[in-house]
Amino acid sequence: MVGGAVLTGSAVFLSRWAGLTPLVTGLPIWLLLAFLLLFSLGEIPVMILAMRYLIGSPFGRRLAALTNAAFTFFAAVYALPFILLTGRVAVGVALAGLSLVRLAAALWFLPGRDRPALDPAVMASKSLSDG
Repeated sequence: MVGGAVLTGSAVFLSRWAGLTPLVTGLPIWLLLAFLLLFSLGEIPVMILAMRYLIGSPFGRRLAALTNAAFTFFAAVYALPFILLTGRVAVGVALAGLSLVRLAAALWFLPGRDRPALDPAVMASKSLSDG
């Protein structure tokens, strides 16, 4: 979260105070926003499922924690080009704010005391027996 805030703050600084002029104007701004927004939201269920599988494997908790940190950070990475290319700081910061949604999804859906991990061996045997 801190890394995402630093990255977003750097983009805001470059966009506002360093005199960087927007390269994208008009309709392409909204097309870029739609692409980045759909991509950022679309990868949430895929990454949550992948991290659930990681946690179920040996030594997977540490790898899943690292993956979750990168997953949460990447919302700010998606906001960076939007802020720098368009100069729309408020919309870019909102796009970076999806890191909070990603963190909330990880806290809600990743295994804890009351939610078991997905065991890859068990899931593979279930898919083989169903087919």
